[in-house]
Amino acid sequence: MRNEIDHYVQGLREAFLARKMRPKFHFSSPAGWMNDPHAPVWYHGEYHLFFNYYPYDIEGVRPKCWGHAVTKDFTSYRLLPTAIAPDTEHDRDGCASGCAVVHEDKLWLIYTGRNYYRRPREVQCAAWSEDGIHFTKAERNPIVLPSDCAETDFRDPWVYRENGRWQMLLGGKRDGGPCIYRYESADLTDWSYGGMFAQGKEGQGTMWECPSLLSTEEKAVLLTSPEFMDGVRQKSLYFLGREKAGCFYQEEKAEIDYGCDYYAAQFFSSPEGVIMVNAWMNKWENEHKTQKEGWIGTMTTPRTFTFGQDGKIKGSYISSLEKLRKNEIRLQNIEPEAGSRYSFAEEKNSFWVEMDLAWEALQGNCFEIGLLTDRTGSGGLTVCFEKDKDRLVVENHTVNHEGKRRILPVEPDFWSRPAKMEILVDVSCVEILIAEEIFITNCVYPVSDDSRFHYCRSDGKMRISQITLYDMEPAEFQFDMLSMSAENTFIG
Repeated sequence: MRNEIDHYVQGLREAFLARKMRPKFHFSSPAGWMNDPHAPVWYHGEYHLFFNYYPYDIEGVRPKCWGHAVTKDFTSYRLLPTAIAPDTEHDRDGCASGCAVVHEDKLWLIYTGRNYYRRPREVQCAAWSEDGIHFTKAERNPIVLPSDCAETDFRDPWVYRENGRWQMLLGGKRDGGPCIYRYESADLTDWSYGGMFAQGKEGQGTMWECPSLLSTEEKAVLLTSPEFMDGVRQKSLYFLGREKAGCFYQEEKAEIDYGCDYYAAQFFSSPEGVIMVNAWMNKWENEHKTQKEGWIGTMTTPRTFTFGQDGKIKGSYISSLEKLRKNEIRLQNIEPEAGSRYSFAEEKNSFWVEMDLAWEALQGNCFEIGLLTDRTGSGGLTVCFEKDKDRLVVENHTVNHEGKRRILPVEPDFWSRPAKMEILVDVSCVEILIAEEIFITNCVYPVSDDSRFHYCRSDGKMRISQITLYDMEPAEFQFDMLSMSAENTFIG
């Protein structure tokens, strides 16, 4: 099956490059449907990216395989042969989400196998590789069966090393609420049940998908993707708390991203120990307007993840993306006329812009950013800073679903602090970072060929201390699937 997939996808290379809405520097689906990315892992001198996809059509319910690509710095990618595909009794209905780890110089994939014709329907399986390209499924599959867990909703293993042993976190639900189970192992194949790791509170969804953990001596951060929370099918949260005796105790929670297209986030680290996060830039309930081009699914750009001196989570785009920047334009002390639109990036659909906003100069109540609109300001995405109401209103005018409009409260002192706003626009992808704390990610579908107008405006006097604009070069994307025969030796 894997060889058939690789030949099919390789044959679509030209169609992939010709996609009108294909992002230039975000990693997008090579063919058909793509959802959860599995956190990149550093192995033999490269990051290995794995992701769920079904290349033959855009139906997300199809039995999925694991696509595979490598990159050194997220500015160029090589698509490698399909890592694993449904071909056993344990995963006949899909090799679902999981993670990759390195153990004894082997690259291991830990994933959820699905079979809807048996009980339990979801079990955990493993595959390994000695060259980073060709994978063999473990003879002992399934390696984990539900203990006191439900027969369904038992998935998305996250594996990490702690105190000399492997730990596995699994998303699930119990007694009608979300939870995370813990297992441990010495060798990645023989696992024992360690009990409940975390349990959600009322109002925190019905099930937690895609758990991921960052633990330090002072605090712990748990990433989860709740289903059906606050009337929304899917969200991405992080919990601040503490880990003690194999359990996580939550103290605070917040959304890791406030856009309507951010899901299944996972931690990963660079060889130097820099903590990063990446995610799927879509959600199940969203309108997928790229389906007309035969594909669905994009990865976000990786982001760094740190704790500021104030104890708050800080983020930034990874510095390697700056390699793709060109044609710098810098403007200073811009004061748009009240009520009029000031255009800062006309006729561009792939750029990086940095704005230094001077809130002390805002004499009105509303400052608005518009992206990927037409010349009349219609369509696209708008972010409105409403000072009188202490909030941001984010609205995606190109979609029609429950997440199209988000209202984000901010603290009153937000307006007394300098605010740097960074915006990545990439054809149909928009990522926004405000003051190193607020991320907003959306798929924005241009309504016409001239939807390349980007503006700011205010209902009163406003000053932008500085705007720095860069064009973005496209990332390189190579199809090396068929060149990697079983006889090839991997060279990192």
